[in-house]
Amino acid sequence: MNIISKQVGIGLVEVMVALLLLTVAVLGFSALNMVSVKATDDSVLIANANTVMRGLSEDLRLNPDNILIYQQDIQSVLGNVSDTKDYCTAVTEYKTGSVTKNCDTESCTAQQLGKYNSWNAMRQACDNSVLLNMITCPGTANKQLRQCIITSWGGTKPVFGANSDSNKACADTSGIYHAGSDCLIMESY
Repeated sequence: MNIISKQVGIGLVEVMVALLLLTVAVLGFSALNMVSVKATDDSVLIANANTVMRGLSEDLRLNPDNILIYQQDIQSVLGNVSDTKDYCTAVTEYKTGSVTKNCDTESCTAQQLGKYNSWNAMRQACDNSVLLNMITCPGTANKQLRQCIITSWGGTKPVFGANSDSNKACADTSGIYHAGSDCLIMESY
């Protein structure tokens, strides 16, 4: 009588298949984890950008006669950003050259308050890793004038304009967001 021996243990093929399935599962979870980390980072940036924009909007309501000072100062700082000068450096230079008083502790004129509050909003934007801009909202020049406060991050510029490889604008000239832009726009009046 011949006794047929039964196979005992796990064969190499079964081990390889199990390792392949485990590898696919681990890679899937890793990709999911990376997406969740990016979503968390984006939500923090969005919350910070909202805080900066709300603060500036409230300042504009408290000092409505100097809205153009806010707009000009914020745009001038953004215009000073270049390949050799980052946003935070431009904000620091603005404070040195334009902000003469600390309006939190000293008495200021409306114009001095406008410059101080502009700097404070830009400093908060810098501290939260976002860029800040303020323009007249498209289509509101002949109506009730509204300001569009724009914050951006991740390579998107806080401007309205055409989108190209070298210029990743937040929105087009009518204020419609470009696909894939990392920015927020708030109307203030």
